[in-house]
Amino acid sequence: MKPTHDLFDLVHSLTKSEKRFFKLQSSLQAGEKNYVRLFDLLEKMDHYNEEFVKESFKGELFLKHLPSEKNHLFKLILKSLRSYHGESSVRSLLKQALKNVDILHKKGLFEECKKELKRAKKLAMSYEFFYYLFEIISWQKNLLEEDYENGEFSQSIDEIAEEEAQVLSQLQNLAKYQVIYGKVNAIFRTGGFTPSKVHEDMLREILSSNLLEDASMAKSIRSKCIRLYSLGFCAIAENNIEKAAEYFTEVIAIFEENEWLREDKAKRYLRSLGQLLTCRVLLNDRAGATEIYKKLESLEDMEHFHNPDLIAFRFRILKQIQVEMALMFDQKIQADELFASIKETKNVLSREFEMMMHYRLALYEFSCGFHQRALKHVNEIINNSDKELRQDIYGHVRVLNILIHLCLGNTDLVEYALKSTIRFYTQRERDHEADVNFLKLLRAFNKLLPAERALNMKEGKLIKEFPLVKNMEDRFLELVIKKGMI
Repeated sequence: MKPTHDLFDLVHSLTKSEKRFFKLQSSLQAGEKNYVRLFDLLEKMDHYNEEFVKESFKGELFLKHLPSEKNHLFKLILKSLRSYHGESSVRSLLKQALKNVDILHKKGLFEECKKELKRAKKLAMSYEFFYYLFEIISWQKNLLEEDYENGEFSQSIDEIAEEEAQVLSQLQNLAKYQVIYGKVNAIFRTGGFTPSKVHEDMLREILSSNLLEDASMAKSIRSKCIRLYSLGFCAIAENNIEKAAEYFTEVIAIFEENEWLREDKAKRYLRSLGQLLTCRVLLNDRAGATEIYKKLESLEDMEHFHNPDLIAFRFRILKQIQVEMALMFDQKIQADELFASIKETKNVLSREFEMMMHYRLALYEFSCGFHQRALKHVNEIINNSDKELRQDIYGHVRVLNILIHLCLGNTDLVEYALKSTIRFYTQRERDHEADVNFLKLLRAFNKLLPAERALNMKEGKLIKEFPLVKNMEDRFLELVIKKGMI
């Protein structure tokens, strides 16, 4: 079996303070410990190499059961992290409180149970943790039986049952909105802003749901936030950027009015800022875009945005937006240096982000007239990207590839790419008639003499035939054709 690098990834995800805490816990036991030596070695490595690990401990007894040693270290690190972060989040505090209640109940300390539950309930209600509230109320029902046995009738079972029904209703309501959010997210992770016919029908059904149409259907702050976010994303897909900006502005207002929600759903807050920032860019609102960009940068100083995943996610948003702002506002960037800085940063690249950055940089280079540099990024996507991810980008990249070769005068390559791209679109479930017609126009354009092509480009005849812009990505492609071919 091929060795995994899970342990290496875990070790390198630790902050300095987390490493220090792990070492401190390990030092409580006397004697040399093999798992600490393994930890120290992994910490110094730039990438995982099993053979290097074996060579480093060559001849030592514990090497014979290295897999179990690695597994042991993995579990110890997680145990250390649980202790270190035991009180760092409301979820952790509620889990601890419920464990305490369970222990106190088994010991027959029922009054102490009630006090612990009262504190936990107040916290769960403040943060709208309905799952925990449901469990807390279940414990309260158990304790009510003990009260009745002792002649205490200050609270009736009807009161608790009514409260339980309200919490269950809020929980079910939130679950419905989470399903909507999951569906919308899944649709755009695959088809992007040009989903398949099946996904388009699904999206239309979602948008016609009372849960989205009627604001009063959202029974909690969490549900309201998901509703507005989903509406914002769908508005972008429908090319209603002004409306999308309104929705995302409302989402961000909810987050900033409820610090507990921003802390709990920090990634969604960052994503909302990123979406609003892109909307401001597309609306050519330089001042608005700059203001939001600075807000994203300033989050570096806030403690609950310091975990590695959030740092990487915020970094991705800022880098992608840098290119989008350069495209729209004619700002200059050093594309090679920008991408090099991304490659050097650990835990930043995801498959979608890498694809999007290559595409955005290809658009930028093309708009500046650097066709060979643009082609390098296009080839990275065509040759290496996941073909099931962001079908809208994959289609636009193929069109951009044709435009680059047109500008370079590679007539034969243009014809080959045209055949391939027309086949790509005709095999899609969605109706791409307008896209195919544009490609056929490019074929006719490719057959013109060089002087005629140059004149047509100068007069902007090609862009006049560009398909009707239907979404955000169409806007970016149309923009760079105007800049790069006129």
